[in-house]
Amino acid sequence: MRTAEATPAEAIAALIHSLGLSPQQTSGHELDRLSGDELTRLVRRFADAHELWRPFVQHIPSERWYRRLYRTGGFEVWLLGWDVAQDTQIHDHGGSSGAIYVAEGTLVEYRSDRRRQGPMLRARHRHGRSRAFGPSYVHNLVNEGPGFATSLHAYSPPLTKMSYYRRTVDGGLELDHTLEVDGPEPGAS
Repeated sequence: MRTAEATPAEAIAALIHSLGLSPQQTSGHELDRLSGDELTRLVRRFADAHELWRPFVQHIPSERWYRRLYRTGGFEVWLLGWDVAQDTQIHDHGGSSGAIYVAEGTLVEYRSDRRRQGPMLRARHRHGRSRAFGPSYVHNLVNEGPGFATSLHAYSPPLTKMSYYRRTVDGGLELDHTLEVDGPEPGAS
């Protein structure tokens, strides 16, 4: 994707252009939600372009590390570094759809849907796996180890709020609180 002469910004612009997204999705002037398939292609294409993200990866024992790689008015892409035992807590994405790609290591996901009651489902996402989700998706991602994990995340539209949930005695979910955000963590930018 990236030539020796291209800057990271130029290489990312070429990557985005190669996906054939509409001008509304890339301009930032109009919000046009990307589909699950488009979000999955986006995170996979970023994952394949190692030179655009690998130099930035960090794994910090005290907190999950993250960095925004790209943002328009219609979508954004984030890079996250996970040390062992780090998780997201149970949350939704404030109405945004998204996709996750595990670039290295393994992440375990406990997932549900705000509209569904009952226990959360468990899935193990190993290196090279991706998953798209819609606006009512609720989950907790965890690096159960061993070793570090790195993941790429895309959201459409970009994140502006996230709601956090707690489990009820019967295994359901109950809203705990909602926060205004500018990324995959409270306070992210």
